[in-house]
Amino acid sequence: LEPSLERAHGSPCAMISAAATAAPRHAARHGLQQGGARFPIVHLWASAFGRHICTGVAGVAPDGSGYPVGGGGTFAGCSRGVCGVGGCGDAGKEETAQVFAGLSASIHRGFKFDRMFQSDGLDPSSILELDQMALMSMKTQEVPKPIIEKIVKLLREFGRKKDLERYGRYLLKRTRSRTSSEVPSVLSSWFLPEHRDVSSGPVAKLMKNPAFKDLFDHASTVSQNLDDATMRRLAVANAEERRHKLFQMFWSPESALTYMAHRYPATWATNLRVLYELQRRAPDFRPTSVLDYGAGPAPGLAAAAEVWPGAFSHAVAVEPSEIMAQLGKYLTSDLTLPPIQWQRCLYDATDKFDLIIASYVQMEVRGQGSRDALIKQLWGRLTPGGVLVLVEPGTPTGFRFMHHTRELLISRIGPSHFHFVAPCSHEGMCPVALTGRDWCHFAQRVRRTPHKVYCKGSTRRFMEEEKFSFLAARRSAGPRTKYRSEREAPTAAEKSYFWPRVLYPVIKAAQHTLIDVCSAPQNFERLSVSKSKAHSFGYRFSRKAMWGDLWRFPKRVARPEARQYIPEKTREQLDRLAKTAWKALKWEEQEPGFNREQDRDKQFYGH
Repeated sequence: LEPSLERAHGSPCAMISAAATAAPRHAARHGLQQGGARFPIVHLWASAFGRHICTGVAGVAPDGSGYPVGGGGTFAGCSRGVCGVGGCGDAGKEETAQVFAGLSASIHRGFKFDRMFQSDGLDPSSILELDQMALMSMKTQEVPKPIIEKIVKLLREFGRKKDLERYGRYLLKRTRSRTSSEVPSVLSSWFLPEHRDVSSGPVAKLMKNPAFKDLFDHASTVSQNLDDATMRRLAVANAEERRHKLFQMFWSPESALTYMAHRYPATWATNLRVLYELQRRAPDFRPTSVLDYGAGPAPGLAAAAEVWPGAFSHAVAVEPSEIMAQLGKYLTSDLTLPPIQWQRCLYDATDKFDLIIASYVQMEVRGQGSRDALIKQLWGRLTPGGVLVLVEPGTPTGFRFMHHTRELLISRIGPSHFHFVAPCSHEGMCPVALTGRDWCHFAQRVRRTPHKVYCKGSTRRFMEEEKFSFLAARRSAGPRTKYRSEREAPTAAEKSYFWPRVLYPVIKAAQHTLIDVCSAPQNFERLSVSKSKAHSFGYRFSRKAMWGDLWRFPKRVARPEARQYIPEKTREQLDRLAKTAWKALKWEEQEPGFNREQDRDKQFYGH
């Protein structure tokens, strides 16, 4: 190649320019880049000829070392005037133009220099720390071996596997209407002006009506001065309470064992997932006392001992059922916890705690007023800087409970006295609650109880994906109050409070990904990440991001409203499917053989 180039172009400088242009792949492989990058290929070939060394290449030191010194990536000062750029003469420029015109057909057009972005200036260790902080979700979990061995031992000693499985299906059928039959709807918010007005809203108009004067004179809600948003939420809660009756469960030994085999792995995995994120997002939070309200067989305490081993000096479990408490004592006997104090109700002690866990509790409380009173009591038991963790099933009903609790904390306490650790990325209005189609929930995969002692569904499935909604609120001012932006936050953990949350599984398309996120101030939007963008835009991260992770990269908003893309015909079809599912649950009594099965269940279980 060298002799032919010398014959065609004469001077070594023009030959070097033509060779660097005609061999872009070789140049790119050896570092030929634009703007402040090094050009070792030019230095190498110029040194090989030894007759005329061009020292005018921008980015190449004049001593011929070949290392970058800045510049724009052009020839800038040939002493013989044949390079055609910078300090060269007109003859050299014309010669170079002819060379480039002749080689234009062979120039590779694949380099996209306009898409080369500046680096963020972080060292690899900082980038790795930020990436690890954004990965909040966990892969498939397995219950600790000592606990699962105890569960298997109990089930083997009890025997009657078929009866336990049948009882598990019965419990699922009795609680399904309460947990899984509510249709998503638009939930009112305290932040909306039309719902926040106390003097001119719908409730105020009723109060001014003389026909309802006696009613409001004796109503307890008048003294509370409730806004329209709270009244609307209470109305929805009351309607759902009437539509889906609460099944009051009395735990016998058989039912307690069934619940342990059917639900313990899933509840333990969700508690572990939430507490794991709490430990990652708040590294300064090191609890020494913990309260598990509605403990059951104590999966929350087991998960807390897994996340903070040996950190607790005081542990309390509140469980009204004596049989459930006995199971919990047996399963937690070998954990790294102090002797657990078991109570029948919350008022048996007046201690305060650093960490309070209430998982799958609100679903079993009748009435929104009772649930609000419970949240207020638990919040009052927190120490300054303590964290309240709430977990409910990942259904519209569970999300409605979390949304009401969220609105209660924001309106009554104020963002300056508390902050949400997870999953919310702000203390503003929840945008997902206003879509009427979606609800904020996440998923955690876990291994089931072994089929040989308890078969939960198909024997081919030894794993399940538990859907859950949760809320972790800390009783102190958070990073979003201390700092105005992510740039001011000094640590990766504090920066993460400004990052959006991935609310649904990432849509992985060809050469790009689509991500639905919830971000500040109150946006539920869809992001698009293209492969053609720089590495700093997070395309590789988006391919491995999981449901529930954080998004720390720049946002390229594809749709300001993530779910607005659904066509009208599709929405009508989804509505028809939802109504069909609701009717199937509501009018289950009309199915053939239902009465016979109900009589058999009543004869077998007594209720």
